[in-house]
Amino acid sequence: MKRELELAALGLGTAGWLCAILTRCLPLWKVSGTLDNSTATLPAYWDGVWLEWDHWDLNHDGSLHCSFYQSLLSLSGNFRTWRALILASICAGAFAVVIGVTGAVWFPRRNQVKLVSGVVFVFSGILLLIPVAWTCHHANEPLEGVVTLRRDWGAAMYIGWVSFSLMVVGGGILCTICTTLQHQESEGEGSPRGYAGAESEAASPLDTIHRTALRHSQYARAQTGPS
Repeated sequence: MKRELELAALGLGTAGWLCAILTRCLPLWKVSGTLDNSTATLPAYWDGVWLEWDHWDLNHDGSLHCSFYQSLLSLSGNFRTWRALILASICAGAFAVVIGVTGAVWFPRRNQVKLVSGVVFVFSGILLLIPVAWTCHHANEPLEGVVTLRRDWGAAMYIGWVSFSLMVVGGGILCTICTTLQHQESEGEGSPRGYAGAESEAASPLDTIHRTALRHSQYARAQTGPS
């Protein structure tokens, strides 16, 4: 049961890491448009960390036109911080996956390896949470202008929240299991050695009778002498 739970926790963390990669690749972080855009006069804009969808050509074919940001200098400092945090989260998640798989395959009895994997999974989820939560907060702020506009979450935001939840839950389970097992092993090592002797005596009662008879015999009293 413990083995299956460890593999399930590792699977949750790995799924969260894959969702983090998908969050980084999707340009659907924020969408901006009119509140009731039932006409084709105004486009909708999708923004991502690496790409932007310039406009939605509703008058013609209804396709979205994607393009990379032309210059990083025009982007805010928070935007560049988001990029760094997402890359750090993905790299940390990759390290956690490698450590977790290595521990599960080659070192199944090393709880320290699984504990490190769980801690790194939680750390990776927290790194991803910062840009996702900040983007969601920024998307909820109202826009002021001539035309009433609205910003909303894109699909990448929902995947980012799922990724954070999976990595934190999987890493938390790994940390809890490994901490509990280490505590049980420390209690087992600290148990008195006489307990094993008592079990051996209970397993062979004839030896106990022989030792008791010899202890109270005249030969034993002669060997020990008068006290």
